[in-house]
Amino acid sequence: MASEVVCGLIFRLLLPICLTVACAFRYNGFSFVYLIYLLLIPLFSEPTRVTMQGHTGRLLKSLCFTSLSFLLLHIIFHITLASLEAQHRIEPGYNCEYYFFLYYVCG
Repeated sequence: MASEVVCGLIFRLLLPICLTVACAFRYNGFSFVYLIYLLLIPLFSEPTRVTMQGHTGRLLKSLCFTSLSFLLLHIIFHITLASLEAQHRIEPGYNCEYYFFLYYVCG
């Protein structure tokens, strides 16, 4: 019984708060995907042993995969920018609109 209450609180309270914060503080293409997940949460039932085998489980797995993919892409992008600065292909702190466009759209 207690585990169902904890799962319900995480799924109905903590997850929407985290997705709202991700949408509000990151203005890029990824926040749109998080907004879609946020809008999908009320359509799914709370996670239990039975519903984790169905659509709710697939929603949570896809959310984890998407978040980890975005994190990996973000890390790769910053490593690439740091290596370009280290190779002196761009100056440190260079205000290049193309790179900032990539950062705000992709990262």
